[in-house]
Amino acid sequence: MAQILILDDELPLLQSLTLELGRGGHQCLAAETGTEALSIIENNSIEMAILDVQLPDISGLEVLRKLQQEMPEVPVLMITAYASVDSAVEAMKEGALDYLEKPLDLEELHLVVERELANAAVRRLVDAHERVSALTSQNEIIGECLQIQDIFKVIDQISEITVKSAAELPTMLIGGETGVGKDLLARIIHESGSISHFPFLQVNCSGLPRDLIESELFGHEKGAFTGASQKKQGLFEVAAGGTIFLDEIGDMPLDMQTKLLNVLETKKVRRVGGTREYSANVRIIAATNQDLEIASRDGSFRSDLYYRLKVVSILLPPLRERGHDQDLLIDHFLDLNKHKYRKSNLTLPDAVRDEMKKYPWPGNIRELAHTIERLVLISSDGEIHSPGLMEALDKHDHRQLGPQKVSELQFDFDTGECTLAAIEKQLLEQALDYTDGNVSEVARLLGLTRGALRHRLEKRGLGSSGS
Repeated sequence: MAQILILDDELPLLQSLTLELGRGGHQCLAAETGTEALSIIENNSIEMAILDVQLPDISGLEVLRKLQQEMPEVPVLMITAYASVDSAVEAMKEGALDYLEKPLDLEELHLVVERELANAAVRRLVDAHERVSALTSQNEIIGECLQIQDIFKVIDQISEITVKSAAELPTMLIGGETGVGKDLLARIIHESGSISHFPFLQVNCSGLPRDLIESELFGHEKGAFTGASQKKQGLFEVAAGGTIFLDEIGDMPLDMQTKLLNVLETKKVRRVGGTREYSANVRIIAATNQDLEIASRDGSFRSDLYYRLKVVSILLPPLRERGHDQDLLIDHFLDLNKHKYRKSNLTLPDAVRDEMKKYPWPGNIRELAHTIERLVLISSDGEIHSPGLMEALDKHDHRQLGPQKVSELQFDFDTGECTLAAIEKQLLEQALDYTDGNVSEVARLLGLTRGALRHRLEKRGLGSSGS
């Protein structure tokens, strides 16, 4: 069902068109004057417009121009009793998709309306796909370890689910450390399922400004806030029928968590500043490198949203726990970059491979991929040389441990200055210094969620401006 604006100064025809298209399941917004039509455009979201050219106040072409400014994605049909080559050409130049003469053939009108609505849906689909990187043969999960095999089984089970709408598919939560490939897994799940021909849109919840995340997800109406000069569709509308991947869901503000939970429960979404509800026909896949179970207990993440998201839960293992998969991934990225940089004869000595396999890869697959690309790029004698990973790790461990191991720490209680608050503040200060202010890394090192860490930083007067 579509919401269609119909503009015609002949009341009988206006009523006839409204009734006829209403029988087809569409909701019609009728206007007898151009001024009424402009008001409808101002206050409603429409999916198609049928405009008469000759009107008592302003031309239908002016309404067409306004529509092109406000909602360029809306298909427009022009109708008139005074058809001419000049008016037809002008309407097409202004963006009209078709031009019908009065008296109208209602059967022809039905065909044209359904055709243009279908074409508009295809255009939205193509536009949505252009907003993300499509899967290629290089984007695949490489691995044979038991954990990865179990994940493949889950993907196969999910891909066999056939549904009438994307919203019927179960929500999924992907966990794992930074760099293990959570975004790639989400795309593979989408591409392998029954809705693969619909959009896949990725949203980084930690990368969006706090005051814009609602508008990005749900859209906004013109004038909803400063800078909202025109209406905007949210990703829940753009991705209709497909998948929205919410990466770093643990960093979503609590007020937005509440609104997201409401969307998941009602399957409805409302634009910022709007009153009309739209169908939220999307499947949600979320990902996090945090422990949301702990976060739900300490109050930094809604427990009801956590359980609503983890209908299907997948944990991607870190690279250091994947055994022989390390060899497979080393060979994969090596072949990929040898081809990319035209160094087909480049070899990897066993000693360098062993060094790579002993290294714990805190950045996981992403770090491995970047390291191999750099080594291939700088190689000049047909052989990859040691990247010095273990030396860097020794320095990292020395800096991390400091002069004492945690088990060796001694406290002087006689001074009266050895309070929990003082020790916690010193620990936080040293962790911030060690990570160059990277809040996410501090949270990982201290075993906290980002929300819990922010609370402690603010409590100790240290702020939380890091990434």
